[in-house]
Amino acid sequence: MNHLLIPLTNFKNQLQLHPFFVYLVFFLILGVSTIPNPSLAASEKTLEELFEEITATGIIDSLDYTNEIFIDIPTIGMLDLNFSLMLEEAGFAHRNIFGIYDTVTQNHFQIFAGEAKSGSQLSATLTSDSQLVIGDMTYDVEGPISFYLSRNPKKRSQTFYSNYIRRGIPQALVYEGAGQQLSFSGINTSFTDTDYIIAFEDQKVLGSDQDYNDLVIFAQTVLKLPQPPASPSIILNNDVAIPEPSLLSGLGMVATLGLARKRTSKR
Repeated sequence: MNHLLIPLTNFKNQLQLHPFFVYLVFFLILGVSTIPNPSLAASEKTLEELFEEITATGIIDSLDYTNEIFIDIPTIGMLDLNFSLMLEEAGFAHRNIFGIYDTVTQNHFQIFAGEAKSGSQLSATLTSDSQLVIGDMTYDVEGPISFYLSRNPKKRSQTFYSNYIRRGIPQALVYEGAGQQLSFSGINTSFTDTDYIIAFEDQKVLGSDQDYNDLVIFAQTVLKLPQPPASPSIILNNDVAIPEPSLLSGLGMVATLGLARKRTSKR
């Protein structure tokens, strides 16, 4: 018998013996084959497309990135870190966790879980007492801190760090603001040189597509300094009061501290 006729003959015999079962299997296969694949139905948004879409004024050059960033514990006051989820195009989006990690202790602190959507926001605070405050939880840190993306923080093979570079290829691209105005997910904000966009690749970078659109986070940092103590003023002849020189010196020191809280390595 012709080999091509064997499957047809078997199908005919099964149809005669179990017609309902054969028809059921046939329609199940037909139904599954017509279900659209979400990953194929819509093309992913690239970083270039995202940056063009969100910039109300100015531009963000996707090639002008920083390989890694470390944020130091402030020596005075507290540093607020405000996070917004901008984009997530990963197949593992429902499992991906974004957070802060202590580069000294290697402890991980979750910010966004898998259920987070574009526009989700959360804030944390890093204090000069070496504490990290997230919501109503306070953690001890040694710092500096950086960022991670993980499907399972307990497994190193599934956890990726923003400052990891393999053979010259970074796991994440970090962009520093230059005064652009951004608008995304109902959020309108300035993008200053103390703000960052962190774009992650969620596979091991050497074996990945290196599109860096798997998880994109907007991070704003705001340094809050304690109010200086009241100080006597010197009254001049024209009735204009100026602060004591010691106070002016203190304010200059505070401004310097505000510039020393991060270390970056440019591309």
